[in-house]
Amino acid sequence: MRFVLLGLLLLLAAANACAQDYRLPFAGRWFVMQGGDTPNVNHHMSVRAQYYGIDFARVDGPGQRALAQGSASKIEDFYSWGAAVLSPVEGEVIAVSDEFPDNPLGVKDALNPMGNGVVIKAGADRFVYLAHFQKKSITVRPGQKVAQGQEFGKCGNSGNSDFPHIHMHVQDTPTFNAGTGQNIVFTGMNVEMTGKQFRKVDWPVISGLFVWNE
Repeated sequence: MRFVLLGLLLLLAAANACAQDYRLPFAGRWFVMQGGDTPNVNHHMSVRAQYYGIDFARVDGPGQRALAQGSASKIEDFYSWGAAVLSPVEGEVIAVSDEFPDNPLGVKDALNPMGNGVVIKAGADRFVYLAHFQKKSITVRPGQKVAQGQEFGKCGNSGNSDFPHIHMHVQDTPTFNAGTGQNIVFTGMNVEMTGKQFRKVDWPVISGLFVWNE
């Protein structure tokens, strides 16, 4: 009987792990601008529904550490601008916004925090929010199933964003900024931290990391 119970527990653990299988929502090398579980490294921790929220910005140039090219005087100078946004999970699209303009550099739209974005239902209490897409770049609609790694839009600068980046957080409710944010563990990613690289790890992320998919 003990072995049967152990087997059931292992099956439940495997099912739960599968339900929480998140992949970085981009290709190439990106920098974690905001991430972690304390307000001193992650401003999202001040909003309960966005606990553990993450902001990613693409890096390139010499050493692959620069956020933008040249003087970065306009949004098009940022390497994130126009980069493909990929679905971090398998699930069903339940909401899409695609009508908001992209802000000029240094301007934010605080009245529409997400700007253009996608919400994916990944489980009974897991709703994945991705925000700040380019206007009219989103290619999925509510009710559509998406596969993990599927491209469905372009990184932009809409909503409460002052430069192009991808925002991601996971809530336990489908209503924006309601409920409680959930910690996100990305699987099979590569991480660079203080010059050291870690390959194919399953980690949450924190501000200051460089990350990319294997």
